[in-house]
Amino acid sequence: MKLTSKWLLWFILVTVYAAIIGGLFYYNLFKYVFDTKLQNEMVEMVRYRAPQLVQALATKPKLVAFTEVDQMKEMMQNDSRLKSIVYLNYDGSVRWHENTRFIGMSYSDYNNAVGFDSGAVVQAIRSGSPRAVLTSDGDNYEMAIPLLAKGNVVAGVVDLTVSRTGARELIYSSMIRYAVGACIILLIIGGVLYLFLLFQVIRPLTLLKDEIEAVSFNNLTLPYPDRSDEIGAVASAVKGLLSKIETDIKGEEHEEIMSLDKEKTWWKAILAVSIPKGTRALVVDENYNVLYTNFELNLEDGRKVHLLDVFDGRQQEIIQILGKAAETPSKVLRGTAVSKDVNCMVKAVQLPDDAGKNRMIVVVEPEKETI
Repeated sequence: MKLTSKWLLWFILVTVYAAIIGGLFYYNLFKYVFDTKLQNEMVEMVRYRAPQLVQALATKPKLVAFTEVDQMKEMMQNDSRLKSIVYLNYDGSVRWHENTRFIGMSYSDYNNAVGFDSGAVVQAIRSGSPRAVLTSDGDNYEMAIPLLAKGNVVAGVVDLTVSRTGARELIYSSMIRYAVGACIILLIIGGVLYLFLLFQVIRPLTLLKDEIEAVSFNNLTLPYPDRSDEIGAVASAVKGLLSKIETDIKGEEHEEIMSLDKEKTWWKAILAVSIPKGTRALVVDENYNVLYTNFELNLEDGRKVHLLDVFDGRQQEIIQILGKAAETPSKVLRGTAVSKDVNCMVKAVQLPDDAGKNRMIVVVEPEKETI
């Protein structure tokens, strides 16, 4: 898998993970904010009317006044989030209800007949502070808001059933905005990171790969620009390696040249005492390149001389002799050939490969004329 594919896969996995974690965090944050805002608004709405309600409760403990009825109806009409209101006395009996048949009913009787959605009323009376409980699978809040007289004595309770539809719509729209914003931000970050990866990593690595592929034994240089980062360090290491290889090759070439010079001196001495005057002798390697001769060759300096460059005429016969000699080391093979319009006796012997070098001696002796 390429680096870009790996980066794209990891970026997608990380962004999806971050988006999910962020979505859970912001969902709960939005839920807390909008639900708290809804609850605070309901509490403030009741507390705004609390002085008049507390005064009416103190004046007529059992009978609801017209002002209280007007306050309850006004709250229902002015806020569409209110689904129902139950106005209770300090002892939990119903002081006002939209259905007049419930007015004056005790808490237990009302609870048995209609039923409160939760125990928010009891909690509010006992604690003297507002209580909100989710009901109807999270669709509504039952909010019990106590009305406090002097000395923080609970004079009555306003029990509200509040719809969460508006809060849920706000949460949903906020999550949509969060998702859109997160996608835009991630696309911007991903684009910037990809451009950085492309120009700072992928393209330099591709260039380095192309430069390394262009290296050969004839040219062990790496024309890669200097960089101060990790890719530059890799390029410097490759340059150092190529420099060492080049030095080793030059050293081996030098040793080979020195070895060939010594070998030529050795062959010169051997052929001088073993080959009769007027007889030509050549020493060739496994590729039939001439290593040494006891006669002058008029060829360019530094150029490798092949055995076939030395002879003319019927060269096929020489090749056959050399081939047989190569197949039977240490055995002298003989044949005839024509060299410069002179019939010659050709002898060849493949020396044993004891020193790790294949050498063959070829002796060309002009045939003597018979009278």
